[in-house]
Order: sequence, then structure tokens, then C-alpha cells
Amino acid sequence: MIEARGSRPALVRAYNMFSVLYGLPGARLEREGVNRGLKRTGVRAGERVLEVAVGTGLVHARLRSRLGSTGLLVGVDLSPGMLRVTRRQVPEARLARADARQLPFPAETFDVLYAGYFLDLIPTRELVPLLGEFRRVLRRGGRLVVVNFSKNGEPLTWWERAYQVTPTFLVPWLFAGCRPVQAEPSVRAAGFAEV
Repeated sequence: MIEARGSRPALVRAYNMFSVLYGLPGARLEREGVNRGLKRTGVRAGERVLEVAVGTGLVHARLRSRLGSTGLLVGVDLSPGMLRVTRRQVPEARLARADARQLPFPAETFDVLYAGYFLDLIPTRELVPLLGEFRRVLRRGGRLVVVNFSKNGEPLTWWERAYQVTPTFLVPWLFAGCRPVQAEPSVRAAGFAEV
């Protein structure tokens, strides 16, 4: 597995800068995964939904439209810049600056947790504890939907090799800290039944 590189403060600084332009090139590349992920959420009116790593609010707005007026949608992100952009995109959004490793919510609060293009930023050793935190805030029978760059044991691509040899201080700026991950084993290890 390719290990995450770049410090958390460096990633926050990078995403604060990216927040101005983030939705432009990234949205096209991520669209297919986002569409599949949103379909898998099965979000229904009246449910309680948490979006982790809300980014620029593009997914948040789509989740909001699926919930209707009776549902609750909350978004968290570590980047103040991303939260500002989301606030402009979705003025009525309930947002919080929070570290996903310690979510500021009681246990069993949400029916659905959506995390798009986020696990690829997390060091491998932190994946299972992070997913355990996601499980903590989900109600019994709740649904976790994770969308990310996947890796299933194929040979390394040129992009992955470049990621591995790039000096660590440049990783947040050149790759936005992203790398492909094998999420399924960690999701299972965190106690999720259906993957």
C-alpha cells in the first residue's frame, strides 16, 4: 500500500489555498465516483446525514436536495477555506471545523455518513481508528459511503511512482496529498458488515 505523505498542517494550508479553485479541475475527475457514491447513500427525506471533508460544498448541496426540509445535514472539514466556500455554495448549511478522528457528535447520531475523496489523505495506520470513529457516530444499521481513489493490487502507475519519490514538503501542493488506497480491508476491520 502507498503510504500517505505530508503533514496535517501542510495539508490544511494547501486545501485553504486550493479552496479558491478546487471545484474546477477536480470536479470533472471526481464526478463519476461522486454520482455513484450519492446513489449508494440511499438518502431519504427526514434522515440525519454527516458529510466528512465537505470541501467546496458541491456534494453537500446535492445531499441537501435529497433530504427535504425534515432531514438534518451536517458538514465537517478541517480547512477553514473549504468551509467558507461551502458556506457560499450552501448558505443554510450546518458546518463545523472538526478533525474527523474526533468528531464532535454523540454516538449513534447519524443515519448516513458520506466521506468523499478523504481516506486517500489519511496515513494507513490511522484508517481503522478513523473508520471506527465514523462507526461510533452512525446509528445501528447506518450507512457509510466512502468515495476515494482505489487501489486493488495493480502495478504502480507513473503517478503513484511520482508520488513516492516527490519530496514530502511538495506532496500537499503537487498531489493535494492524495494517493490511492485499498479501503475495503480497513472498512471491514473497523466493524462494518456490508462492504
